[in-house]
Amino acid sequence: CGVKLGDGSTLEADAVVMAVGMQAMQGIIRSSEHLGTIPEFARMNNLGAVDVCAVRLWLDKPTNTPYWSNAAWGFDEGVGMTFFDLKRLQAPEFDDEPGGVIEVDFYHANTILALPDDAIVEKALHHLRSALPALFASVSVLDSAVVRLPKAVSWFAPGSYQNLPPTVSPSVDRLFFAGDYIKTDHGSWSQERAYVTGLEAANQVAAKLNLKGPKAKVIPLKPDEPHVAAGRSAIKAARGILPFSPLTDFIRI
Repeated sequence: CGVKLGDGSTLEADAVVMAVGMQAMQGIIRSSEHLGTIPEFARMNNLGAVDVCAVRLWLDKPTNTPYWSNAAWGFDEGVGMTFFDLKRLQAPEFDDEPGGVIEVDFYHANTILALPDDAIVEKALHHLRSALPALFASVSVLDSAVVRLPKAVSWFAPGSYQNLPPTVSPSVDRLFFAGDYIKTDHGSWSQERAYVTGLEAANQVAAKLNLKGPKAKVIPLKPDEPHVAAGRSAIKAARGILPFSPLTDFIRI
C-alpha cells in the first residue's frame, strides 16, 4: 500500500486517506492512468461544485447576533448566505477586539467573485443591516478581509447521491475517503461533514490495522425538529412508491 508520486517515487503506507476537496480529487483522477478505470472514482467526475466568497468584518460596536451561525437568503438572486458571530464562535480568539467580528459567507457566489473587495464588503454590510437592522444599522467597519474560493463547496444536485463515495473504498484495499462530499449516516453538511468523515475514516483505519486505543468520538446531531422529521418521513414514503425518482435520490443526502 502506498502513494505513487509524480516523480515516480512511492510513499509507503499502511493505509491511505484521501482527504481532499472535490476539485482536487477530480484533478487527481484525471492525472492518474488507473483511477478513472475504477467505477467509484469515475462516478466522482459527475459531481459539481459552487463558488464561495467569505467576508470577515471587524466592527466598531458589539454585535451579539441571535445565533452564532445564521442562515439568510433572498438578497442576491441564486446566492445563499450564512453569517457567523466569530467573537462567540471562536472565543477567546477575538476577545480583545472592541466590537463585533462577523464573517459572511456567500454560496453559489459566481456573480460576487468578480466584484472588487470594497463592493463585496459593502454588500455584506448592507445585507446584515437588512437582516438585523436594530443590530447593524449604526455599526461601522474598522477592518475587513475578503477571500474568494472558486468551486470550493460541493454541489448536491438531484441524482448526485449515487456518485458520492463512502468512507471505505469498496474497490481498493486500505483506501479511505474524507470530505464534504462523502456518504455518511451522520447527517451533517459542509465543513461539519468533512470533519465528521475525517473522524470516521480514522476509526476505520484503526479498525483495519487493529490499532489499540480509544476511537475518535463522533458527536451525534440533535434530534430533528418536528417539521424536518415530518419531511423525512414523507420522503421515505415517497421513495417506497417512486424508488427511482431523482428528487428522492437527492434528499437522501
